[in-house]
Amino acid sequence: MCRKETMTIAPVSVPRYREEHDAAFGPAMIEHRTAESGLSQLGSYFMAFQSDELSDPWTVLYEETIYVIEGRARIVVLEEGGEHTVTGEVGDLIVLPKGSTVRYGATAGTRLLLSISPVNWRDAEA
Repeated sequence: MCRKETMTIAPVSVPRYREEHDAAFGPAMIEHRTAESGLSQLGSYFMAFQSDELSDPWTVLYEETIYVIEGRARIVVLEEGGEHTVTGEVGDLIVLPKGSTVRYGATAGTRLLLSISPVNWRDAEA
């Protein structure tokens, strides 16, 4: 007989937009859509660019994927030998390995879907 293990899982849900999960991030607004979903490892965010400027440099302390919903994304990758730019068009998926240092940019009006793991990366730093 198979024994079913008891574990608490978050319910299946459709997280809705909540203004309190919005935050400015350089030239964009970023919304943590899964903030109250109960997910413990994966976080999903929407990012919308108001200008063509680049963000300040950011080192990702998690694994990240960026899906271009509309517009054109521009990720400037900073490395010891210099920098290079990765662009993404509608439908493209950009992958940022943990430890990458980048500047996020896009044409004004661009919308992105970002997923990161682990979502609790700040806790893992401590």
